[in-house]
Amino acid sequence: MERQEELAVGRRLLGHIDGRTTDLADALFRNRTVNYSCRERAALERERLFRELPILMGLSTRLAKPGDYLAEDVAGMPVLMTRGADGEVRAFANICRHRGAPVAQGCGNARAFTCPYHGWTYDTAGKLLGTTDKVGFAGLDLASHGLVRLPAVEKHGLLYVRPKPVAQGESTRIDIDATLGPVAAALAALKPETYPLYSTDRVKPRINWKFAIDTFLEGYHIPHLHRKTIAPYFIGNSGTFDASGLNGRFCVAKTSIDEIRGKPEAERNYRQHIVAVYQLFPNALLIWQLDHIEVWRAFPGRDDPSHCEVEMTIYKPTDSTRPDSYWEKNRDIAIRTVMEEDFPLGERMQIGFESGAAEEVIYGRNEPSLVHFHTSIRNALGVSA
Repeated sequence: MERQEELAVGRRLLGHIDGRTTDLADALFRNRTVNYSCRERAALERERLFRELPILMGLSTRLAKPGDYLAEDVAGMPVLMTRGADGEVRAFANICRHRGAPVAQGCGNARAFTCPYHGWTYDTAGKLLGTTDKVGFAGLDLASHGLVRLPAVEKHGLLYVRPKPVAQGESTRIDIDATLGPVAAALAALKPETYPLYSTDRVKPRINWKFAIDTFLEGYHIPHLHRKTIAPYFIGNSGTFDASGLNGRFCVAKTSIDEIRGKPEAERNYRQHIVAVYQLFPNALLIWQLDHIEVWRAFPGRDDPSHCEVEMTIYKPTDSTRPDSYWEKNRDIAIRTVMEEDFPLGERMQIGFESGAAEEVIYGRNEPSLVHFHTSIRNALGVSA
C-alpha cells in the first residue's frame, strides 16, 4: 500500500488495539449451509464466477521471460498462459484443435507446444505451425486453427485470465482496473513484479472452495484455533477492512506493533507490523507479509461441492539475500498452520453442513471481510441468499 494509506491503516489498528475494538460490518449476516454442499449452487458458481469473471493466475514473475508458460485446470477449463517471444502475455484453451488433447502440462519454458497425441505444433502466440501427415490434412487452413484464445491481461504485476473463449469482436485484453477498483493502486504500490516465484504447493482438502477463502478473512479465530502456533504473534479479533467493489483488503496487526508507539508519526514504519490480506474476487488471496508475498487460490471440485483444490505460492523479493532455509521455514509455517489446524477443522465443518442439522451459519459484525465476501458472491450470482 502507498505510504499515506499505510499510516492511515496503522493509526486505525492502534486505535482498535487501544479500544479493544475492530472494524464492523453494518449488520449480522446469515448464510445458508446448503451453499457449501448444493450441486446446483456449485454449478451456478462455476458458470458465473469461474467462467465469466477474471481469475488471478499469479504474479507477473510466474511468467518471467519469453517462452515461459503455465498450464492448469481452472474449474474445468484447461488454461494455457504464455509469454510470447514479443514479451506479450496471452492465454488459450489448452486444447489441441485436432482431437482436444492438452498441448502443454505444468509450467516451464518452450519455443513451441507439440500435442502429445498426433504431433500438431503451436507457437507461444497460439498459432498452428503445422500438422503431421500433410497429405491427410491437405487443404486445412492453419491460420484459422490456432489455439482458442481466452481474454487475459498483465497489469500491476498480476496475471489474470477469463476462462471463457473470446467472443467475436471482443477484446482479448481484460479491463482489470474496472474489476479491481480502488484496490488496484494499493496492489501496484506493493510492486509484485519485483517478487519472483519461490515455491508452489497444491492440496485437495475435503472442503467447499469457499471454506478455503473464509479461513483467511477474519482474525476472530486466531486466539482460539491457533493459540499454540501463530496466536502469540498477532492481535486477534481486531483489524481493518476496506471494500473495493467485489474485492477487499483485511489488515491485522502483529503484536510487535507496540514497538513503534514511541516514534514520531513520520518515522513510523507500520509495514513490518501489519499483514494485509487482499481478497481478490472470486477465489484468490494475496497476502502481503513482512518480506514476501503469499498467493492462495481455491478452485471448486469438478463434480463434488465438498472438495476443492487449493494452491499456495510464495514469492520472495528479487533482492533478497536470505538463504533458502529461511524461505523453507516460512513455507513450512504457512502450510502447517493451514493444513494441520484450519483445513482439518473445515473438513469437520463441511460434514456438519452436509448433515442438514443446521440450516444457516451466522457471521458477526466483527467479521466484515467475511460478510463482504459472501455478499459479493450473492451479488455476482444474482441471488438473495
